[in-house]
Amino acid sequence: MEKTITTKLLVLCLILVFITGIMLTACGDSQPKELPKPEITGGARGEMGIDKNINEATIDQYLGREDAVYRDMRMLEDPAQYENIGGDRFLSGYIEGFEVVPLPYIMPVNGLPMAVGETYSGDTLFGYNDDWDFVPLYEESMSILEELFPKDKVIFLMCGGGGYAGMTKNFLVSLGWDPDKIYNVGGYWFYNGEHNVQVKKEENGEVTYDFDSVPYHDIDFKSLTKSKAKAEQNVKVTNVFVFAENIEIEEDTSFQLNAVVVPYNAADQIVTWTSSDESVAYIDGSGLVRGVGPGTATLTVETEDGNFTDTCEVTVTERESTEHVALDDLSEEFATFQENDPNAIMREVNLIDQDMDKAVEEGYYTKDKEGGYEATDLWRKAYADAEEKAEKAIKERIKVLNKLVEEKRTFILLVYTKDCEGRDYHATEGAVNVLNEAGIPYFYTNDMVSEYDRSLYESNVNYEKVIQSSVVIFKEGEIYAGLNPDADSMKSDEDVKNWLSKYIDIE
Repeated sequence: MEKTITTKLLVLCLILVFITGIMLTACGDSQPKELPKPEITGGARGEMGIDKNINEATIDQYLGREDAVYRDMRMLEDPAQYENIGGDRFLSGYIEGFEVVPLPYIMPVNGLPMAVGETYSGDTLFGYNDDWDFVPLYEESMSILEELFPKDKVIFLMCGGGGYAGMTKNFLVSLGWDPDKIYNVGGYWFYNGEHNVQVKKEENGEVTYDFDSVPYHDIDFKSLTKSKAKAEQNVKVTNVFVFAENIEIEEDTSFQLNAVVVPYNAADQIVTWTSSDESVAYIDGSGLVRGVGPGTATLTVETEDGNFTDTCEVTVTERESTEHVALDDLSEEFATFQENDPNAIMREVNLIDQDMDKAVEEGYYTKDKEGGYEATDLWRKAYADAEEKAEKAIKERIKVLNKLVEEKRTFILLVYTKDCEGRDYHATEGAVNVLNEAGIPYFYTNDMVSEYDRSLYESNVNYEKVIQSSVVIFKEGEIYAGLNPDADSMKSDEDVKNWLSKYIDIE
């Protein structure tokens, strides 16, 4: 009897061991979800190389793979003004599992939309040779690249809108990476999944960014060894010149000083500007001088390479007082102008191309046998209808502007100009904040950076003078004062408020 029980226990143990072995084998052989072959979507997103199968809408299904790396190609704070195209130049959040590797540190970035201006233009791991092929500028460039983007791994790339990710894939492929292992997932701006990590914090009206918590790969260029290609590019500075010996400006007005570094192809074009007396004149890093108080000061430019200098004398005089104007009550005109925004009309129809699967489902596109997309008559009709509505909106805006000029009205016009875009601070946006807080109505147009709105250009306002400013005050139908983003140094909303208070009553 005891032998029988022992035998049964032995058999039971063997069965358990066998089952456990099967389970362990199954676990060891488990494979992650099979990946579809990279395939570019259609429409405007396809031009950036965004994948039609693995993108913002589906990436949650492919997170956490051991055979993959996840890279977000944005900068923590990009100099390019992505707000102008509905994006965000700050890394306000990212998808869990992604690590941030700023593309502008890897290679020179070109071909951005005109509306966003220029991005970072400092040191990069790779540059171009005379044949426009990529070359490593440091001896460690390739090893750093292979560490960040392992060739034996699947690589998921994303950024804000999809552009930087597409550039990164093209760059890697040009250097020998397997295109079938790289996916352009698209843009964080369009992500609505469950793995969103917020970096932007808002508390008591104050906005902060928790950049310290971001998994971020910085590159210490000073610790790297310059390559032969970098050395060939390292032309030394021999001199610097300022294009003015003496200038005279009034208080609270500005003047743009320009300096040229010699030779023109010197590798280090960085200069610093200083003022001998900032109580008289202040000068910023771009050479923009602002008159602070009556007196004379010496402005000096100095090169980082070689410490070459040149100077300019500035005399600041007292500014004559200006007459305040009383703005007309134009509530009806304001409403009409706001309601007829051609950019908003076209933006709505352009959103169709943001989600191609949804566009197919709703009948705006069809898929061909190769998996591409073709617009249907429904899409063409929607676009034609939007263009017709936009044209009508432009005509309504023109009527309003012409009426203001003809009836000699007094009002404020805000113009989002290209010059203003390239600056760290937007005078137009500052004016919006100040005027909204004060409850003062204004007309707003961005047709200087819009491909749809032509109302300002085709109206009877003095277009050539208007576009020289970002904030324009009209008195009795004529330009009375203008805040020029290319000449007036505005660093904050308080600066804009001070400027406005010279011409209108504002608290």
